[in-house]
Amino acid sequence: MTKFLLSCLLFISMALSAQINLGTGSTDVGAAPISTYYGYSYVQQIFTKQEINANAAGNITGLKFYIDPAMSIANSSQWVVYLGLTTKTSFTTDSDWVPLAQLTQVFSGTVTNANGVIEVTFATPFPYDNTSNLVVAAEENSAGYDDNDYDEAMYVYSGAQNSSLYYKNDYTDPDPASPPPTDGNLVNYKSVITIEGLAPNPIPACPLITYPSNNATFVPLTSTLNWNNSSGATGYKVSIGTTSGGTDVANQVAVTTNSFTPSTPFAPGVILYLKVIAVGPGGESAGCTEIMFTTAPPPPTNDECATATGLTVNPDLNCGTVTSGYTIGATDSGTVPDPCYGNPDDDVWFKFVATATTHKISLLNIQAVGTYTGDTDTYFQVFSGGCGALSSVLCSDPESSLVTGLTVGETYWIRVYSYNDIGSHQSFDICVGTLPPPPANDECFGALAATVIPYTYVQNDGGGATNNAGMITSCSDEMNDGTWFSFIGDGDTFNITVTMPAGSDFDPQIGVYSGLCSSLSCENTVDNAGQGQTETISIPTLSGNTYYVNVGNYSGWSDELEGTFTININKNTLGTADVKANKNNIKLYPNPFTDVLNISDATNVKSVSVSDVSGRLVRVIDNPGSTLHLGELKQGMYLMSLTMKDGSKQTIKTIKK
Repeated sequence: MTKFLLSCLLFISMALSAQINLGTGSTDVGAAPISTYYGYSYVQQIFTKQEINANAAGNITGLKFYIDPAMSIANSSQWVVYLGLTTKTSFTTDSDWVPLAQLTQVFSGTVTNANGVIEVTFATPFPYDNTSNLVVAAEENSAGYDDNDYDEAMYVYSGAQNSSLYYKNDYTDPDPASPPPTDGNLVNYKSVITIEGLAPNPIPACPLITYPSNNATFVPLTSTLNWNNSSGATGYKVSIGTTSGGTDVANQVAVTTNSFTPSTPFAPGVILYLKVIAVGPGGESAGCTEIMFTTAPPPPTNDECATATGLTVNPDLNCGTVTSGYTIGATDSGTVPDPCYGNPDDDVWFKFVATATTHKISLLNIQAVGTYTGDTDTYFQVFSGGCGALSSVLCSDPESSLVTGLTVGETYWIRVYSYNDIGSHQSFDICVGTLPPPPANDECFGALAATVIPYTYVQNDGGGATNNAGMITSCSDEMNDGTWFSFIGDGDTFNITVTMPAGSDFDPQIGVYSGLCSSLSCENTVDNAGQGQTETISIPTLSGNTYYVNVGNYSGWSDELEGTFTININKNTLGTADVKANKNNIKLYPNPFTDVLNISDATNVKSVSVSDVSGRLVRVIDNPGSTLHLGELKQGMYLMSLTMKDGSKQTIKTIKK
């Protein structure tokens, strides 16, 4: 009897203490299981059977989520939690929600941050079959948000591609029965989570390698390899080889943490194969996936001004000839950036001989290749005078800039570097382009007449357009003076579409005017899309009236370069895709503003990107409400780029007082 009782107590104790921990150790933050930084949110996450790695089917009795103990959830505490089973391993689109009918509500109530743990206990356990993948869904229903260092606060860890799908908004409380169909956001992370009630398999699951990614290139020669902790693992074994399955670089090296730094740097420019297996009390994980990656090439030969790589000057702006480069492995040349900015600790050098007084310099195909995997922020500086007597001619944070005042036949030097500090490196292609002469339709008085409708014209020489009349200010949304066209109205509606070739960095605006070139009257203007994207506008006409069309850069405050485009003018009804791009006439007010900026119609706005005048991204606000709280911004000018729910974009200049 005593032995039987002890056995029962031991069984009950094990059942009560059974739990599976996923993502342990990560302090990254994100919008899962809920968003603390927005008023309302609905989030779905998929945890695969392989990742959960339960010993057997069982009942889930509760969940634990994790947060910095110092962070507040005072305005993010009303949770409804659902669980479900699915064959999905990830979400495929931003509307690929698991239907509510396939989920079971397991909790509804108020949660608290208890020393960094948010525990949700179920009134009724949820049966897990240990065959399916697990969906964890949560909605947060309390109004207001928690301003925790202007960021999310819940701990998350790196997961497989599109592991989670979330919606968050300051004003709209989503209905899980009908989540917003096009407003979801796919991310590659999941909650750090404890699943209570399930016993872990004594043989741990294979770890997910988080750095480097499979097929990664430019992996630094001295790198720390990382993977997610596997539930129940007491250690890991790391193998690296120069062939698939090889171990000639590292042969099942035992480690107790979820990272490994080889004692010897990798060889440059080689393909390596990496496998990590987990070790637990019941044995080692089996069938773990091997990844491959390519190490960084040798240090660049153009590390110093004296060894600058010569560039071919293209006769046009099409960048038919480019030169590849990279900053990883480069050292600081010692040239002070003043009057430019950034940290040139990895500058590389190029040179070209000017064939015109103005050239366009572009960095193309920029890729992050440092340990800061998302950092593509490059900077370049142009010099005259030679390596021994360099004189700064141009500073450029944008990826493309015009350099003017050049002397034909003189050599100029370009140094390219990552804007940020150690760990930030990029690969890129560099191009020197030549502007064409001003086009025939450079001025309103020289507008090309669209005498036959439909009318199509390819403006190959748009880059040569001059801002001869200054900014066009007839419409409230001002723009550059670009190239001009005209047509005569007949009482019908005329539709104007501007498209760019693939890879274009031209961000056009279309302005349509009546009256005289010397005294233009605004009919309408459109700037809904971004670089290289199509702009479309529809203009009702009066019979016999002449209308002038300006296609220029969207900027109303600085003279920027136009590019190659195709204009089409026709009549009758626009297609659905064209009509919807015309509806986004959003205004931001007051402008200038102090701390709060209002959106005239936030219904169709998916996100707002806030950039300073140099183009540096300062903040991204997903699913904004009608009021933007921007008190943390410093005084100055900012560009508010509004991405609409239909995919179009609108950029508005604002001033913070």
